[in-house]
Amino acid sequence: MKFVRHKIGSLCHNVTDGEHGTVINEENGDYYLLSNKNIKNGRIVYNGKDRRINNESFNKINKRTKLEYDDVVIATVGTIGRTAIIKDAILKYDFQRSVGIYKVNKTVLLPEFLHYYFQLPYVQKRLINLSTGAVQKCLFIGDLKNIDIDLPTDFNYQSKIVKVLSDLDAKIELNNKINLELEAMAKLIYDYWFV
Repeated sequence: MKFVRHKIGSLCHNVTDGEHGTVINEENGDYYLLSNKNIKNGRIVYNGKDRRINNESFNKINKRTKLEYDDVVIATVGTIGRTAIIKDAILKYDFQRSVGIYKVNKTVLLPEFLHYYFQLPYVQKRLINLSTGAVQKCLFIGDLKNIDIDLPTDFNYQSKIVKVLSDLDAKIELNNKINLELEAMAKLIYDYWFV
């Protein structure tokens, strides 16, 4: 299979990041303003303890980011390179500046392929080398657009790669759940016999 190198920005409808300005917290707000710490293990993870904002603030932020289903997000400040794909049909959150947002052109690049590409060790190293800042490392929008990506010339090959990797991820997740259940059972048995 032949691969061709592209700039990621040329394969996206838009590349941006989260809100830069000051946003007022709203204790009982219906929406959340998340940061890079909410990107965990390829997912967006948040709960009631995360920062809440009101409808007006959310709409203002979302007007600029245009965050939606199948966008790829990446941590761009601090712990650089963690990624996730937005899988919520109805969004109750948007992001602060510490998160980059790729609106992928799905006719040439699959969001899942981009997500897995970012997990490659040499790509992670490249992201860290691109980052700047003395106190806290950071990637800017220009950096996000200019990252190279190697794509198979056959678009269908992206699907095949994604299928194999997502099947492995599903298996790992299932094994982790089984391990947690076995640990809970072992603790229960231990408590029954010895406590």
